[in-house]
Amino acid sequence: MKKIIYVFTIVVTVLAIIVLYNSSFNYASEEENLIPIEVKNIRLADDPADEIVTTGPWINSSEDLTLEKLKGKVVLLEFWTFGCYNCTNTVPHLNEWYKKYKDKGLEIIGIHCPEFDYERDVDNIKDAVKDLEIKYPVLIDNNFNNWYKYDVHAWPTIFVIDKNGVERYKKVGEKGYKKTEEVITTLLSEKSNEDN
Repeated sequence: MKKIIYVFTIVVTVLAIIVLYNSSFNYASEEENLIPIEVKNIRLADDPADEIVTTGPWINSSEDLTLEKLKGKVVLLEFWTFGCYNCTNTVPHLNEWYKKYKDKGLEIIGIHCPEFDYERDVDNIKDAVKDLEIKYPVLIDNNFNNWYKYDVHAWPTIFVIDKNGVERYKKVGEKGYKKTEEVITTLLSEKSNEDN
């Protein structure tokens, strides 16, 4: 009997430790997980976003674009690849925002980083851009220079940069389109440092 009580006491103690350990973590609710926790609110910062590195050709742009050249505009960068189902699901939203906000100061840049070898072929990328009716500039980054610079880990990943060139929002994966559009409109309504 003493042995049973002893084992029971150890089991209860171990379970209590596990419960206490797990309760110390702040888990997000199912609803909060639709938008990554770190991007629930627009960040306030003044560190400039990393400059875009032109590592390959551009589609839908006659010049190499840089964040420096785009100061005064809100810039949405999307890291994507045309063979990614999740990426192609985001494109209609990007196309809609580009059409709706381009004349209000939004620039979208798709940074194409291939997952598979056939996605490295420039003609395949051009065909995909045409098929997906993408009108915004797309940079082909087969060497992943911008991917590593921005510490991207998954397709698609979106960054929104304010008029002063500061990264203010990051979104990984699909969904959260309403929140992303709210970020865009909020940043479009802000004044740049040059306006002050």
